[in-house]
Amino acid sequence: MKVSIILGTRPQIIKSAPVYSALGEAGLECDIVNTGQHYDYEMNRQFFAELSLPPPAANLNVGAGPPVTQVSAIVGALGEIFERARPDLAIVPGDTNSALAAGVACSKSGVPIAHLESGCRSGDFRMAEEVNRRLLDHMSQLLLCPTARCVENVRAEEVLAEEVVNVGDTMYDSLLKFIPEVRSMTVHERLGLKEGGYAFMTLHRAETVDDPDVLDEALSSVGQLPLPVAFTVHPRTRARMKKFGTKVERNVRLLDPLPYQETLALILRSKLVLTDSGGVQKEAFWLRRPSMILRESTEWGEIVDAGAAFLVGPDGRGAKSAYPKASRMGREPFAQAKSIFGGGNASAKVVRAVTEFLRLGSPR
Repeated sequence: MKVSIILGTRPQIIKSAPVYSALGEAGLECDIVNTGQHYDYEMNRQFFAELSLPPPAANLNVGAGPPVTQVSAIVGALGEIFERARPDLAIVPGDTNSALAAGVACSKSGVPIAHLESGCRSGDFRMAEEVNRRLLDHMSQLLLCPTARCVENVRAEEVLAEEVVNVGDTMYDSLLKFIPEVRSMTVHERLGLKEGGYAFMTLHRAETVDDPDVLDEALSSVGQLPLPVAFTVHPRTRARMKKFGTKVERNVRLLDPLPYQETLALILRSKLVLTDSGGVQKEAFWLRRPSMILRESTEWGEIVDAGAAFLVGPDGRGAKSAYPKASRMGREPFAQAKSIFGGGNASAKVVRAVTEFLRLGSPR
């Protein structure tokens, strides 16, 4: 039995790394197909090495481009791969264009799909990711959900998958594996930042960075906060800022994207986190750092409900009023991490679900 993991972005690499390792330990043959949706090849290769993943069996190198072009290129390339060697199951993580395209290719090629991180819902159909994740859930046979709420979501939608399993979050597995090394890192000192005296920020979503007025307002809003802001700038965001001539306040420091462990270290040493990223929201929560989410809604409502995060809008206008609460936050909101996302053994649960699916052809 052969399993393929199909990924294309750095968050998908993080989600998939512990699953790949666990599948190998269980004796299952597994390979990785990298669509190359994140077009910084050198950074992707660095992530593979950092997370102890082998080189992909195939690199599709679709790169940047309009979503329709990305999706069609991935579907065509995967279709050719499946004609030569069809896996018994494809594990597709996340909600990116790569994920949607992988689902279409698998469906048309007769390859069963296990959707890793199934059931997440923000309710905002303006987000490409919301559309992608819903469509992929309905194409998949095995739904691997990270939280109980995600299970409730797919049950409420009457998704016709053969099996729905709450496995926990495999990104949490990755974080826990590297936390000893992360705690010893002093990236903040190298960058001249004081522990607990700065905010860590990422922005990359279309609704935040593609409108010059929204992007300008967001950076202006965070620039009014009374502390330095370490802003790791996604290549897509940097291109938009250059195109729009976006200005930043003096307390906002622009940084290149960092390796995975260094990113975690900067979050850990920060006072709080500003982000529109789903993955960074979770990493802040697990590292016990409050976050202000520059979005109208989030697929990780559990974190907001726990009181560990605040929705401040894509333009960041709510950041000023949320800052006093975030800066004074105690440890109590973070106590629910394991009860929400599992105890860090999600990958083992994924392997059990996958093994059962492959053994029976259709799980009980």
